Amino acid sequence: MTIFALVFLILLAACNAPDSAQQQRRELQRDAVQLRMGRALNPMDPAGHIQLGQVYHQLGEYENALNAFQEALALEAQHQHAYNNMGLVYLDLRLYSEAISMFRAALEISPENAAFLNNLGYAYDSADRFDEALDAYRRAIEADATFVDAHSNIGDAYLNREMYADAIQAYEQALTLDASDATVYFNLGLAYEESRDWLRAIQTYEKGLFLDETEVEAYYRLAQVYQQKGDALMMRRYLDDFLKRAEGLPRFAEQFKAAQQMQTAVSP
Repeated sequence: MTIFALVFLILLAACNAPDSAQQQRRELQRDAVQLRMGRALNPMDPAGHIQLGQVYHQLGEYENALNAFQEALALEAQHQHAYNNMGLVYLDLRLYSEAISMFRAALEISPENAAFLNNLGYAYDSADRFDEALDAYRRAIEADATFVDAHSNIGDAYLNREMYADAIQAYEQALTLDASDATVYFNLGLAYEESRDWLRAIQTYEKGLFLDETEVEAYYRLAQVYQQKGDALMMRRYLDDFLKRAEGLPRFAEQFKAAQQMQTAVSP
């Protein structure tokens, strides 16, 4: 089972992905230069340090990012966004205890902030502290009932623990609030698939692909579900799509071989 992951940073779309990523990095580096100049002109503004830290974070310069957020806190000890941003950096570094401490510090200043509570829940879940994660996510929803990320993150927490009925309920609630998130559809489809509800799995995966046809793994999952339903024609269709899109991608190497075997087994 593979959960479809959300990412903190979405690269700009382009025909040549490496060129796009390089262009974005150059733009972020220019932003960093401008923000450093601004900070030199106004060193007592904590917001400038936080903006610079956020750019460093996007560049993957984690030590520089943490230093910038610390400088903001030196100027304003009760700056909740500095603590929250430090927590996000620690999440990327997989230092979950440190991330939890930072999000708690942010919440001491702003206890009803749904985003901070959601981030705390994610840190707890990453540290395999499931009950505390659920509590934080639910507190985020109490603070803001329309906070979609908290609902979908609850779904992810349940899905990772093979609690499929609870995952389905959480994902469906998220989709009632925002029906445009392809990742939620893909993960809901996975929960239905693991529950052996083939029809709903197919419907949900296909809705996700309607929103985002670039999710390569969804084609493989659909082929597998159609195989379970005994629909060889549709299975071959999605196998062909998957093999075209996954060829040469190392992270799909194992599934690529399995798809080739599936294709051979049903060839006339």
